[in-house]
Amino acid sequence: MTSNVGRRRADVRLAPGVIVPLLTLAAPMLLGQAGQVMLQLTDTLLIGHLGAEPLAAAALVGNFVMFALYFAFGAVGAVSPRIAQAHGAGNRVEVARTAGAGIVLSLLVGGGIALALTSLVPLLQHLGQPPEVAEASRGYLLLIAWSLPGAVLAVVLGQVAEAVDRPWPVLGFMLLAVVLNALLAWCLVFGHGGFPALGLAGAGWATFVARWVHALSLAGWMLFDPRIAGGGMFAERDLRGMVGRLFTLGLPVAAQDVLEGGAFAVGSVMLGWVGTTALAANQVTIGIASLAWMVPVSLSMATGVRVAQAAGAGDLGTARRTGIAALLLGVGLMAACAGVYVSGGAWLARLFTDDPEVAALAGTLVTIAGVYQVSDAIQSVSLGALRGLLDNRVPMIANAICYWLLSLPTVWFLAFRCGWGAAGVWAGYLPWMVGTGVFFLVRFLRLTALPGNPGPQSTPGVSGPIPSRRTSARSRGD
Repeated sequence: MTSNVGRRRADVRLAPGVIVPLLTLAAPMLLGQAGQVMLQLTDTLLIGHLGAEPLAAAALVGNFVMFALYFAFGAVGAVSPRIAQAHGAGNRVEVARTAGAGIVLSLLVGGGIALALTSLVPLLQHLGQPPEVAEASRGYLLLIAWSLPGAVLAVVLGQVAEAVDRPWPVLGFMLLAVVLNALLAWCLVFGHGGFPALGLAGAGWATFVARWVHALSLAGWMLFDPRIAGGGMFAERDLRGMVGRLFTLGLPVAAQDVLEGGAFAVGSVMLGWVGTTALAANQVTIGIASLAWMVPVSLSMATGVRVAQAAGAGDLGTARRTGIAALLLGVGLMAACAGVYVSGGAWLARLFTDDPEVAALAGTLVTIAGVYQVSDAIQSVSLGALRGLLDNRVPMIANAICYWLLSLPTVWFLAFRCGWGAAGVWAGYLPWMVGTGVFFLVRFLRLTALPGNPGPQSTPGVSGPIPSRRTSARSRGD
């Protein structure tokens, strides 16, 4: 009992020592996530003024793209914590080697999902969606699909830089992409500045160009940054083997994300069964909800990096305190966001569409999304902390149970059996997300409990400790 009380007091007393580094990293990550959201919001705002059908087509494409990106970002998900652990251990050579392998992996994964999405184009008309929506989606899907290799590359490059405490340049390049996308979309969607009015396809071209410019700009800067490239990013003799190891480590993360994102994508397809208005309202709601969602996402990413750095340095106590501090911070921020969404959902929806039916339904869905916010914080931050420990397999199983065995049947029952329609789709996920978030939190606290914890290197899913600079030199005989 005495040791437990002392441990809790130490957590409180040392909180500033983890909160300040956490916020230092989370702040630019949050702004970078805001940039990612602004890319989507810009397109949604402009497309929304073209009418319900183009907006519904963008929503349909967005379902498949979200599913693909969930897999892609998960498949490269081991790059960031692995680099952060190496950085925490002071091993610059390992940082550079992992970064180079991560770049190769991002291009392979991005190209793979682009090909997969391209193969879906002939199938759009067979998904039970309104025919005019399926037809409008074809060209837009192709453009977005081939922007994704650039998007995945940019994400990996950004995570590499953030893992070695270089987040601000990442933010700068993200802002460049946001401005470029907004200008191109304004010109190409409506035909301003002498450009042709391409409508929905114009938004696709703007996103394609912005994502590739973003990725190539980041790559050009990173090649000259000594913290990353100084150890020789592509000097690894067994580059293929390292890419394979990173992919193997990332597969459980990809499975987690696909299970979660895939379940939401299936729910969005169910919205298409409800009708075009429901699908368009869902697109508006996702755009608005993304404004708040970027807070737990950025906190989750920052938590994963700081936990991984502490684990790499062998400081499990700091890893634990970091996770607890991030969770408390996330819950507080998302409670405030929940208040805004619940009280102002209808007003926010009217900013995104001129269609009164779409706006009315979206207002209801935004209010429901407000209720999600606190549970989102618990789930996202706790999962980020577990990923910092490279503990991925058990969370993968938990996501499978939560989203596919429990959430989707609940969604279907509320939407169609109870007659709730679109509101039932959004409400059906909530109780199981709460339970999964609590499970992730309890698991993180158990894995980092002191004394008697074997350390993150012995937890499931962890491939082993990152050698420190001194250890690496000794193993080479230097």
